[in-house]
Amino acid sequence: MKKIFLFVACASLMVMGVKAQTAEELFNAGKAEFARYDKLFGEYTLTHGQNPEAPDPTIGDRAKSLMSGFELLQKALPLDTIIEYNKDGSPKMDKKTGKPKFKTKYSKDIVALLSGHINDVLNVGNAGLLSNDFATSYKAFKFFSQLVGSSLTEGVQFEQATLADVAFYEGYSAYQLKDYDGAYNAFKNAISKGYTENQVVDFKNSCLANIIQTFCDSKNYDGAFVYIDKAIADDPTSALLYDMKGFVVEQKDGLAAAEAFYKKATEVDATFPNGFFDLGRVIYDKAEKIIEDNPKATNADLKPKLVPLYNEALPLFKKANELDPKSEKTQSKRFIDDIEYKLDLLK
Repeated sequence: MKKIFLFVACASLMVMGVKAQTAEELFNAGKAEFARYDKLFGEYTLTHGQNPEAPDPTIGDRAKSLMSGFELLQKALPLDTIIEYNKDGSPKMDKKTGKPKFKTKYSKDIVALLSGHINDVLNVGNAGLLSNDFATSYKAFKFFSQLVGSSLTEGVQFEQATLADVAFYEGYSAYQLKDYDGAYNAFKNAISKGYTENQVVDFKNSCLANIIQTFCDSKNYDGAFVYIDKAIADDPTSALLYDMKGFVVEQKDGLAAAEAFYKKATEVDATFPNGFFDLGRVIYDKAEKIIEDNPKATNADLKPKLVPLYNEALPLFKKANELDPKSEKTQSKRFIDDIEYKLDLLK
């Protein structure tokens, strides 16, 4: 795992919702949480400084204090903005900005504390990964991703590679927690930022497969279609996505209804074995239904109908078998043997 450290300058802060607490109360509470984090981190550094790759037993407590500090201070900042009013009750206006004048008491210290701890969010995420505390690493990396682009980081330049790393590890952490929706979105974000390592595409596809399977298990096919159609719109050249849609259609309406999507999968990617295998299943199934629907028919009666279908299905299974590195053990090979046997009987 790559270590990630950022050093950022002081910047203005995002405005978030507040509770019925004073700026002073929130400032003191948030400051105390950061102080607790700093103390725990200092103790950890002393005891684990010689072995920084070792799991961190204090990561849960440190993460809790750090996130709490951010939450409290983010709430304190807008409360510290006190509008100045004229005697008639109207707000005093700043002639330069055209906005109401205001004064603050804690804002400078709040922004300094927040900006000074942004890098700690990534440190907590890294420590969570090392300790297999994926709930902590997911929360930290996701939180950092949300901070980027907010007013707290306004004007701060981040390396695209670093942001891509953060997005990947956010997704990886969510994946370990089986939060496939969160992981899918994070992996997409990582890929959009140029991330190509650690089988990120496979991780993303695995997330989508798990999401679609969950929809199908609950027979919520419409929900599955919404998800898969959006994915296809984002990536219309993915054979896997068309094959997945075919799978959902097959679950809902039967194998024959999925033919167009399995065929599309073979058209957009001639190296995707599942597309050829699934299209082969559709054609093979047509032949099987003819046999089932005509129990008294002889081979001579069935031959004109079955042979064209078997001849259409056979090269599809052979192609799937050719593309599959474990060809001798695939289902494709079993279909090939069965079709060749039946074609021999129909001679």
